[in-house]
Amino acid sequence: MSRLQSPIPLVVIVGPTASGKSSLALRLAESLGAEIVACDAMQVRAGLPLLTAKPTPHELARIPHHLIGAFGVDEPATAARYAEQADDVIAAIHARGKRVILCGGTGLYLRALCEGLVATPKADPEIRVRLRAQAETEGIAALHAQLAEIDEASAARISKADYVRIERALEVYELTGKTMTDWHRENQAERAQGPRYQTIRIGLDPGPETLRERIAVRTQSWLQDGLCEEVASHHAQHGPMQFPPLGYQQVLRHLYGTGSDHLDQESMLREICQKTAQYARRQRIWFRSEPGIAWYEDGVQVDSTHLDAGSISIPPSEEVPYVM
Repeated sequence: MSRLQSPIPLVVIVGPTASGKSSLALRLAESLGAEIVACDAMQVRAGLPLLTAKPTPHELARIPHHLIGAFGVDEPATAARYAEQADDVIAAIHARGKRVILCGGTGLYLRALCEGLVATPKADPEIRVRLRAQAETEGIAALHAQLAEIDEASAARISKADYVRIERALEVYELTGKTMTDWHRENQAERAQGPRYQTIRIGLDPGPETLRERIAVRTQSWLQDGLCEEVASHHAQHGPMQFPPLGYQQVLRHLYGTGSDHLDQESMLREICQKTAQYARRQRIWFRSEPGIAWYEDGVQVDSTHLDAGSISIPPSEEVPYVM
């Protein structure tokens, strides 16, 4: 039995941060009479609109956006929970006779929504506390070595510095006695039944040099628009964040750091840009491995005839194409 949720294909716009996804999504949504669903792990969390590159009030007024700020500041925003909420939102949009544009840079969210995820057990807080304590005393590399002993294939896939995935693999094995490799193998039969959604996938990637330039321009504009004030207010209200977005710690070090932990404004901007560029590189690697994406250097170059038999037309851009 097919897992297809709807015969209406989702228009999916993906790519690294600062590639122009939001700008293209807005223009396409206006052209198609569509609504936009966020597919971005930063944008789905509440607060910090500048630092998480949320749509501006003007953009939100132009086109309905969904799942922006849908999760609390420190609420788990797992791919599985995202897919559950996105399913409901997409069904409601289709019921209104509208098309859906899925826009964002979190590849795991896209995969969870469109193909499904391995149905592993829920997290166990006690196990996680114990593993985190072990990582603090012995180092993450020791946990990776432990994983390699029980699941060589998963250890080969997971970076020795990727604590989150190492922790999850060890947790699942302790809870079930089965490795993540076993779970993936068993899940293949379900995925063979077909995708959860049909998609038309557009990828934007102007290249690493252009991305670095855009990231620098965007970060400087955030500073001028009140980035430090935004982070200071958020920190005063919520305290330390469990899931801080890129750049949050650097702003805190600029505002409150002392001695060697303090960053002056220039060093803060430089470090935010470096870390954001590294994140963009990881996004590029992920999405380049995903099938079915038509790649373009910029949104204005998309040829609709290659995407949906001519049914998608993209109006000329009247704005800077790299807002997001």
